Amino acid sequence: MSRHLLSIEPFDMNGFRFPGYMVSSTAPINVEDKDETTIDRDPSEVLKEIADYLQQHEDAEILIAIHGYNSSQSGARWWYEEIRRYVNQNFANHVSPGLMVIGYRWSSENVFPNESGQKSSSILKVLQGTIKAFKALPKPLAIAGIFGVLLAVIGGIFNLVIALFNLVDSLTILIASSLALTLSLSIVVVILTIFILRISGYFRDTYRAANFGVSDLVEFIRQLDNQLVGQSTNRQKRVRLSFIGHSMGAFVVTNTVRILSDVFDRDSIGNLHIKNQKKLPSSDIGNAFRLSRLVLVAPDISAEAIISGRGNPLKSSLRRFDEAYLFSNEGDMVLKIASTAANYFSFPTSTRDGGYRLGNVIVRSPGKFGLEKSGIVNLDNSGQLIPLCGIEFLERLYLREGMPLSKRQEQIDLESDRFIAELFTYFDCTNYQENGRGIVSQALGKSFLNFKDYVALILSGADGHGGFLFAKDANFSRRLIYGLSSIGLEKLLMTIDANQGDHQVLLKLFSQQCGEKGIQVLLANERYDRLGLASGKLSDRKAF
Repeated sequence: MSRHLLSIEPFDMNGFRFPGYMVSSTAPINVEDKDETTIDRDPSEVLKEIADYLQQHEDAEILIAIHGYNSSQSGARWWYEEIRRYVNQNFANHVSPGLMVIGYRWSSENVFPNESGQKSSSILKVLQGTIKAFKALPKPLAIAGIFGVLLAVIGGIFNLVIALFNLVDSLTILIASSLALTLSLSIVVVILTIFILRISGYFRDTYRAANFGVSDLVEFIRQLDNQLVGQSTNRQKRVRLSFIGHSMGAFVVTNTVRILSDVFDRDSIGNLHIKNQKKLPSSDIGNAFRLSRLVLVAPDISAEAIISGRGNPLKSSLRRFDEAYLFSNEGDMVLKIASTAANYFSFPTSTRDGGYRLGNVIVRSPGKFGLEKSGIVNLDNSGQLIPLCGIEFLERLYLREGMPLSKRQEQIDLESDRFIAELFTYFDCTNYQENGRGIVSQALGKSFLNFKDYVALILSGADGHGGFLFAKDANFSRRLIYGLSSIGLEKLLMTIDANQGDHQVLLKLFSQQCGEKGIQVLLANERYDRLGLASGKLSDRKAF
């Protein structure tokens, strides 16, 4: 039985140029569950091993990947090993000499197991979970449910008697049985809705992510920071931290960084005004780390995370990253329906638009409806950036048809010229296709999808939520996601043509590649500037 918050397992080094580890929270699925985690090595010893490796490299970096909702231990491990394998095969000559890949597994509940060769076992697990959920149902609701079923039975018997004995003229019996059926249906539907929300595991995973996933990842980074400080030999450069967060993993990433941010950092204090341009939070966190790159894939967090205003709790943490990228899909039905409906009960908004998820934010060109341009939409034909700042930048981003992010920002009514959304580069993969086939949607090429398209998308079985990473043919999106997170945009551009040193030419080629795949990109002004193409005029973070 484990007495540790975390277990840390090394991945096999055979054939790899850099190490990898699986860090797992030992938090239980249910608070009553006993900790049955088997730990082969003391986590403190493995932490020392990790710190030793990082200390050996002046240019050290850790890429941390975090899974989403309803993920199994084996599924998460497979993904983390796949990230490491992909980076090793495709970017080994471009990554930092001291790179390390870490996969973080928080205690997500695998509600719908799908393990090959174990179909009967998976069905049994679902049944066991359903039984446990029913036993945990509060007694008043359980009694109400039983009462509703009994009413349905009584009403059904009365209706059967009326039909068999032709008692249609008995109006009293007919009305009574109909009322019984109506009342029972109302009770059962309410109880059933609550029960389905319970067995879906979404709210339970949200709780575990917030209270165990975030805090245990914070503790891992704190302990590693402490270990690095203890072994310090006058290190000149901080260890860079980069993150890939998929789905609910984006929630874990952003809130972890929010906690790790030093509240007593003088550059982060500023004043109490909402529009506080005196706040300049550093990318440095703790004693040994620096935040480098953030890649959010189908993030299951509110779209309000990129709206500047009092209701955005993530603004300070998102500003700390050197590079930030978002991969989204209008046809992500998991976020558009399931997550949005679930958060209807918990997210504090008075409008429907306030409940949209960040993974559904899409790139569009206002006034020119029709995807006449894929690739980087704010790049002209010569490869020059079309400078879009403030509201103009937000006008290219949409929550839904008729609701650009600029309009949502105006609803918040914050007086500002620049917004946190401008620090992200957006990859809208709604029309992403490989070999003429849509990967995360049906790639219809429409400006906006309608109800009919959504129904067809559901029936098609396309993986709009995880297809970026897990679809068999999603080669280009995987290259983008793993490349941006492990080496950043500048080095990723260099992989297009190693002999071409002109960033403007490379950026134009990159735009063409994205366009050929149907991906629309809204490039952050800051990214263009950092490529040395704008003389530093677009990188002033004081404006944010």
